[in-house]
Amino acid sequence: MWMKDEKKLLDLALEGDQAAFEQLLHPYRQGILNMAYQLSGNLEDAKEICQEALIKVYKYLHRFQYGRSFKNWLFKILTNTAFDFIRKQKRQEQVLTEKKKLGITGGHSPERHFLNQEIREKIDVCLKYLTSKEKTVFLLRDQEGFSIKETALVMGGTSMSVRTHLSRARRKIRQQFEKIYGAPGGEVT
Repeated sequence: MWMKDEKKLLDLALEGDQAAFEQLLHPYRQGILNMAYQLSGNLEDAKEICQEALIKVYKYLHRFQYGRSFKNWLFKILTNTAFDFIRKQKRQEQVLTEKKKLGITGGHSPERHFLNQEIREKIDVCLKYLTSKEKTVFLLRDQEGFSIKETALVMGGTSMSVRTHLSRARRKIRQQFEKIYGAPGGEVT
């Protein structure tokens, strides 16, 4: 049922129907914002990443291949956009660091977090110890509910590499969680 509706919405969106495009994206809006936030660590950056990714989706919608998963295609564009954004941000931070060394001042606005649940905040702290691939695989699988195969398609890798990165990510998160907060049900050491 959804595949027919999705195809119909895709066809209408390709014909320029903005409402159909919005309907096509609607089920994924919160998921892509969550993913962008987890990758960037900042709500404003996450919104910017989502906006840039959705512009790309609209611009390249004609390249989407019917029979493939629109959700996977959307998340692949999102993660690539996020990685590009983060690389650009790191380059800017390097320039800022160089300016500070030369005595040129500049400021950063403080990061604002929108997830208030205690466990989510603790896991967010632990995510900082993961590589970008481990973090992305973990978020796609354990937060967004993608299958191993779907995650492999989004990441452009194999199911085996996804399993490896996921296993490492979970192990690192568990180790960092226990190191920082103590064992679950136990006291902090």
